[in-house]
Amino acid sequence: MNERRGLVLDTLTLAGIGLLMLALVLGAYLLFAHQPMTPEQKARAYKALEVQLRPIKTKVCVNEEAVFELTVVNPLSNPKAYLQLTLMAPPGVTVYAGQGVKGGSGLVTTSTVLNPGDAATIRIRIIAVEPGNKIVSGSVFYWFEGESKQDARRIDLDFPITVLNCKK
Repeated sequence: MNERRGLVLDTLTLAGIGLLMLALVLGAYLLFAHQPMTPEQKARAYKALEVQLRPIKTKVCVNEEAVFELTVVNPLSNPKAYLQLTLMAPPGVTVYAGQGVKGGSGLVTTSTVLNPGDAATIRIRIIAVEPGNKIVSGSVFYWFEGESKQDARRIDLDFPITVLNCKK
């Protein structure tokens, strides 16, 4: 009878330890789980995030590539950041290369996710098949983890491209 009593106590002790561990894990999760950013934290995070969309090469000959670059740095103190680049290519211009670029002629897009402390550079190459002055319009949308995409910040830029009819 004593053996049986010891077995019941051992089982109850193990069950109690298991419940205690479960309570500790749940408490830690609730304490450290992702909390929504305060307006002050959000303002600091947006201010610290570095986003640049810039032209690299914009004076080209027909069938040469023009190059645009999106560079983003997310400081260690920021939460995970989400970015989407959208370019509107005018008629006579085709996007032909880029990291993760979706689309073709007309509207193209690419997106990336940056963990705290990460940086990314995305190069977009386009070819103009007709001479003349063209405008490539670009937009960068960015937001942080825990935010709605509808609250994303937006940067809009227009880049002139001069396409020359060069003879070689």
